[in-house]
Amino acid sequence: MKNRRNFLKSSSLALAGLAGTCILETGLSAQENAKPPVSEERLRRLAFNTATILRYDLPLLEQIRITHAAGFRNLEIWFRDLERFLAEGGKLTDLRSRLDDLGMKIVGGINFWAWGTPADEKRKQALEEMRRGMEQMKTLGCTHFAASPAGIHTREDISLAELAERYRAILELGDEYGVYPQLEIWGPGRTLSKLSDAVWITTETGHPKASLLLDVYHLYRGGNDFASLRQLNGAQMTNFHWNDWPAGIEREKLNDGDRVFPGDGAAPIRRVCEILEEIGYRGTFSLEIFNQKLCETHTPEELVRLSWEKMAGSV
Repeated sequence: MKNRRNFLKSSSLALAGLAGTCILETGLSAQENAKPPVSEERLRRLAFNTATILRYDLPLLEQIRITHAAGFRNLEIWFRDLERFLAEGGKLTDLRSRLDDLGMKIVGGINFWAWGTPADEKRKQALEEMRRGMEQMKTLGCTHFAASPAGIHTREDISLAELAERYRAILELGDEYGVYPQLEIWGPGRTLSKLSDAVWITTETGHPKASLLLDVYHLYRGGNDFASLRQLNGAQMTNFHWNDWPAGIEREKLNDGDRVFPGDGAAPIRRVCEILEEIGYRGTFSLEIFNQKLCETHTPEELVRLSWEKMAGSV
């Protein structure tokens, strides 16, 4: 514990000078642009979504090892990697013990279960897969996972009322395990690209555990204004995907793989931080990028260490 405390203190001091990595709103003086040193509380809220190193195809235990070494204590894992771990003889209880020994937590799980599809059989299969995922997350001590628009994001024939009904169904499934799906928006999609639609759905469910999983890039890509975040109850969200988009590309032409480190692009990172603070958000800032060039020019260890530095300089 003493080593961890010293690490956090030294990290805070070392990273105090990284304020310049944020992309700030224009027209501000240098004094107005200045960031205070990164607090220990903020460092403890940094998370790593393993999508960032997905292209290396590393085993789950190796992902955990290198992210821990870099400084991260919160992880969003991909269910495909968890299933691979189990298929190779791994046990959830052993994995939980390993995480506990390292002082790490699984704070989310990523999947593409088609919970929102109008096709009854596909939806039934998705809910069975989701049930298994909830059981796994419960064993690992995780309370939330992503409910993405997979399977419906290219369609325009599904009403918000239908999605609210289906989202409530998986929330009620979550009641059985104490593990809940976070409604996710995808900016390029035709369905569930708008924050207002997602808010309507979560509100319409009438379920106390309905929540959103938002992403800096996806909000922008979907044409949402970050000022709209002020309408939310930050305490209801547990994870926020933290990233940026490069300047010089038209919004409608941005792809998932274009995402860059927070502070390396055109996103108003400082403003988003301030709004999240205003609305009472106390969840994680979870790095999620799919940047192939970064993977091609860095080893996994280098990329994760750089990820920690970039994240700590952006919150």
